[in-house]
Amino acid sequence: MTNVVKLTILWPETKLVEQIPLTLAKMRFSELVERLILNKEHIVITRHGKPVAALMPFEEWERQQAGKAGGLADAAAPGGNLDSEIDRMIEEIYEARSKSRARKVRV
Repeated sequence: MTNVVKLTILWPETKLVEQIPLTLAKMRFSELVERLILNKEHIVITRHGKPVAALMPFEEWERQQAGKAGGLADAAAPGGNLDSEIDRMIEEIYEARSKSRARKVRV
């Protein structure tokens, strides 16, 4: 007999997340997939009470992966614009310093 403990927690985007033990997830995998498709749920699978995996709708996973594709890694890649971005930041810093209203100190 399997002891089933169901916990409901909030995902960062305020979605309800159900935690399901691995043994139960194995038995009800098709049902869990249906819930992902129909209800856009997030499900956390636990083993020995600790989270080990998460199930989420594929579309959400794709969006997350697309978001990770950009950023510093792309800028640093050959042909990226990291140098121009750094140059722009340095220019902004020097410009802000030149506009500073700090008082002059005699040395």
